[in-house]
Parts: sequence; structure tokens; C-alpha cells
Amino acid sequence: MKHFFLVAAVTISATAAFAQQVANEAVIQMKIEITPGADVPPPNAPEGATIMRFGDGEMKSKLWFKNGMSKIETDMGMGTTQVIFDSKTKTTTTLFEAMGRKMGFYMTDSAMQKMMSGSDTGRQRMQPFNPEVMIEYLGDTKQIAGMTCYKANIRYKNRRGEEQQQLLWYSPDFVMGDGFRFNEMMRMGMIPGLQKLKGFPMEFETKRPNGSVVHYQVTKVDLNPRIDEKVFLIPKDYDIKPMSEMNQGGGRGQMMFRLNN
Repeated sequence: MKHFFLVAAVTISATAAFAQQVANEAVIQMKIEITPGADVPPPNAPEGATIMRFGDGEMKSKLWFKNGMSKIETDMGMGTTQVIFDSKTKTTTTLFEAMGRKMGFYMTDSAMQKMMSGSDTGRQRMQPFNPEVMIEYLGDTKQIAGMTCYKANIRYKNRRGEEQQQLLWYSPDFVMGDGFRFNEMMRMGMIPGLQKLKGFPMEFETKRPNGSVVHYQVTKVDLNPRIDEKVFLIPKDYDIKPMSEMNQGGGRGQMMFRLNN
């Protein structure tokens, strides 16, 4: 009987030691290295618009998450971007600051669905890409930002039905709490299935359609921060419009920001 209780105690202790933390408040720092590919203008660029392309080389990002509010700020050398997601209102606000200008746009989930379906214009548009994924957990380990991380392989089919594989390193020590969405906070990767990973993605490399290569790596993780609510406030000195108004005005005089991804 004593032996049984000893084994049970060891089992409970080991389970507690390896319990995965659900992070409802976290600050994560990252670096993103981009090797440029072909300079192809965006298909939706209006004639005469000024297109600013920046983001080549190394960029640094900082992510804040607290109780369903998310913000990621990226320094791209020529300017900065901020993306703020409110899980209660389902609203994503994207802000740009470059060449002395501060501007941005916001969009709700419902407006995004209308735009993607074409119901707001009467035109059929491309549907969101949400393929079925299969995740293979591999045995390789690697130290990233002071954490022991493991390799995984995400497999899925692209829009043409071709098999795709994406290798990455993840930390099983924590996952993000309710309200965190990878699509808004990790746009550089655009990897399907990240929300199904048994941990947090710490490093990966992807190749975009234009040939550019994006290498993403977490450099610091703080799972016990004290985040001021003011971090998530929308600045008042930005010219912010609904996304539906961004491509209006005939093209000339407009300014479009393009990340090389």
C-alpha cells in the first residue's frame, strides 16, 4: 500500500511539473528576417497610387496579450505597424506610421466575411483559406529563448490540392488563452493550423509566392508580466478609417503600404 501511494505521489508530482500553462497575460518578443523576392505590385493596387514597400531585412516585433486583447508592434526600419485585436468586439485595427504620416484602418469579422464573399459589392471573391491540417510531432529538440522546443510538421493541401509541409519549432510549456488569434498576430507566417498546435510556435521559415523567404523566431517570453490596459488603446493622432473606404477615391493620391511577405 505504501508503495502504491509513493507511485501515485510521484505521478502527480511529475504531472504538475510538466503542466502546460495557459497564458492569459503574456509579452513575447520576436525577430523576423525577410529575404526579398520578385517585386510584384499587389493585384488590388489602384492606378496612380503610391506604393511603399518595406520590410526587407530584419524586423523586431513585440506582442502583448491580456484577457482577450492582443497587440503586436513591428519596427520595420522605415516605419512601424501596430495590429490590435479586440476579441469582444471582433475588431482588428491596423496602424501604419511612416514618412511622417500616421494612418490606419479597422475591420470587424462580419465586415471581413462580407468582403471575402463579395456580398458587399455583388462580385464573387476568393474565400478564406482554412484547410484541414495534420500535425506530426517529431522528437528533435532545440533551445529557443531559454525554452526547450520541439519540432513539428504541419501538413495540408493548398488551394490547388497540392500537398504542403511546414516544419516549425514549438514550446509545449504554454498556449495562449481565449481570444488570441494567430491570423491577426502572426501575419508574416500565414501557416494554417497554428491554433491546433500543442504549444506556441517559436521558430519557422516560410517561402512566399513571390519567392521571398520569411524566417520567424521568438527571442524572449514573459508569461508573468504586468500589462497596463493603456497598451491596447487606439491612438487618437492616427487617421483611421473603415477598411471599406481604403480603396476609394480613384487611385491617384492614395498611399498603399506593402510588407514584403
